[in-house]
Order: sequence, then structure tokens, then C-alpha cells
Amino acid sequence: MNLRPRKRSSPIIPIVALVDILVIVLLFIVATTTFKQSNTQMEITLPQSDSLGTPAPEQDRRKTLAITKDKRVVLDGSEVDPENLALALQEMKLTNPSARLELQADQDTPLGLLVKVWDALKAAGFPVKEVPARIQRASAS
Repeated sequence: MNLRPRKRSSPIIPIVALVDILVIVLLFIVATTTFKQSNTQMEITLPQSDSLGTPAPEQDRRKTLAITKDKRVVLDGSEVDPENLALALQEMKLTNPSARLELQADQDTPLGLLVKVWDALKAAGFPVKEVPARIQRASAS
């Protein structure tokens, strides 16, 4: 009679095979995952001034290129078609080569119209960085 208890054999788990399977699953997950590109839109609040400031001296006065609330383009007091703005700017530059411009736009001016105006400025030979822009606030009425 055998009085010694039998040793139970511990179950053998092949760890190497499990690691291989986990690596394959990880590669499958990485290969089939699509990474979402985040498209963020920022809401920008432009700085605004409540003071009007002092008028510029007569020699430094700039001609006004304005975009009105109803999307009309006005060059120095006369309305101009946005498609013909480059020609009007070139004519103005020929008659007065030292003319300097100032862009005045309404707060709700569409970006597409602003880009058209900037393109016309470039086509007429006015560097956009030398044309200061003023954004007019909507009235509080």
C-alpha cells in the first residue's frame, strides 16, 4: 500500500504560444484601426476699439476701399464691381502713384469677398500687408 500522496501534475500552459497569438491580435488591431483626424474650428473674437482716435494728417490720409454690410465694394466713394476692382485699382494707381489704401469691412463680410478684394489688390500692385484693415462693428440698434 502506498501511503504517500500522489503529486498532481500541474497543468502546463504554453506561454510562448499565447504570446505569439497576442502579437498577431495586436498587429491585426493596429493594421485595421483608422485614426480619426480632428478637425477643429476656432471661434476668433477680433479686438475692437471704442475710441475713434485722432484724424491722420492730410498728407498721410489714405483712400478708402470699403466693403459695405450689403456686400458692395466702394473705392474712394464710388461703387465698383468686385470683378472689375483690379482694373479700378490699377487706374487709380496710374493717376496717383503715391496713393495709399485703407480697407474697411463690415464685421459680417464673407471671407470669400475679402479674398477677392485681396486678390484684386495684389493684381493692381498694392501689397496686402501695406493696406491696413478696419473691421466695423455692427451697430447696437
